[in-house]
Amino acid sequence: MSRIFWLLAMAAILSSTAMAVDLTGDWKVVPDVDIYIRQIDNSVWWLCESSGISPGWSSVANGTVEGNTVSLSWIDVPKGNLSATGTLLLNITSEDELEILNQTGGWGGESWKDIKITRVSSGF
Repeated sequence: MSRIFWLLAMAAILSSTAMAVDLTGDWKVVPDVDIYIRQIDNSVWWLCESSGISPGWSSVANGTVEGNTVSLSWIDVPKGNLSATGTLLLNITSEDELEILNQTGGWGGESWKDIKITRVSSGF
């Protein structure tokens, strides 16, 4: 009986340490990237583009949230001038910051390891 109690207690502690953050909102990479995220349950959709009326590039992404990790597949769309595709693996460091753990396809250019994605506003 005490073993079952111990296992249940550990499961409760471990599950409470995972962040339950709703990522829906307006996000930014300083100085000139806007990201609009919509999260429903563990599904994530986003529109990401360089700032300005005529963005140099624009991409959409879809993926999932598991614990503190966001896994996305992204693709550029014709609104911008680039045509690339790839993946992003993000860490939710807080309810207002995402950190890029890994990427493919050139997202973020050569300095992608230094990029922090920060929340501008929540919800719609």
